[in-house]
Amino acid sequence: MRVVPSDEATWPTGCTLLVLSGGRSRRLGRDKATVHVGGRRLIDRILAAMPPDVPVVLVGPAPDGLDSRVVVVREEPAEGGPAAGIGAGARAAGTPLIGVLAADMPFALPVVAVALQRLAAAPPTVEALLPTDPDGHPQPLCGAYRADPLLAVLERLAPLSGRSVRDLLAGLRVMEWPVPAADLADVDTADELRAARRRAAQEGSVMQDWVEAVRTALGLDIDVDVDGILDVARDAAHNVERPAAPLTTYLLGAAVARGADPAAAATAVSALAAGWGRRDGDA
Repeated sequence: MRVVPSDEATWPTGCTLLVLSGGRSRRLGRDKATVHVGGRRLIDRILAAMPPDVPVVLVGPAPDGLDSRVVVVREEPAEGGPAAGIGAGARAAGTPLIGVLAADMPFALPVVAVALQRLAAAPPTVEALLPTDPDGHPQPLCGAYRADPLLAVLERLAPLSGRSVRDLLAGLRVMEWPVPAADLADVDTADELRAARRRAAQEGSVMQDWVEAVRTALGLDIDVDVDGILDVARDAAHNVERPAAPLTTYLLGAAVARGADPAAAATAVSALAAGWGRRDGDA
């Protein structure tokens, strides 16, 4: 079944989206759900594109300012792996169809919508519908599942901590279809984050339009790293206090205006914010 996902995909009735964000982020070194791509945190980017009548379950830490409609649960134990995350989210869903999306896949939400749409129309013998990458590997963290068989397999596999998602797929009747690699891009490393930000900037956003308007109004001819600045603001608000965010970004801009390298300055400020709570022997 060769289906190319698109933003025009509709969401079937009776489905819930599970967003998995409980991983350790060892390679990126920070909570991936709250890094900015295209002027929004990854979790907010997902929620902004979701229809308001589709329930959302976030499996992982609850970010500040999260949309009130989102149900937040944790896998047991925390950071117990994606199979444990799917288990915790599926038990909280309460709908016959479940879409699963890793929070670090900023362009994959339309893929999940298409998977759910196709699964809803498939015979009941199809228990999961997953995209495959160009090498033919199924993507279990970006697909659609029928709740009853999924929960049955999860129960048989318990305890789920440390279990491979491959064990989960082995107990389900899965249909697959190929999807372009660009739609499945994830953000595991700093290079992948930069690539995602470049792509989002090319696609445009309300934030990018606003930055261009402000640059014109102020007569500024400078490059603006929107996502890098927002990451600095997030770090200051989270590790110091919320009013520190605008003050910190102002000071960052002043430093850049005096010749500081933008990326190096942002890294230095984020590192300072990260250690702020530990200063003077604080816990």
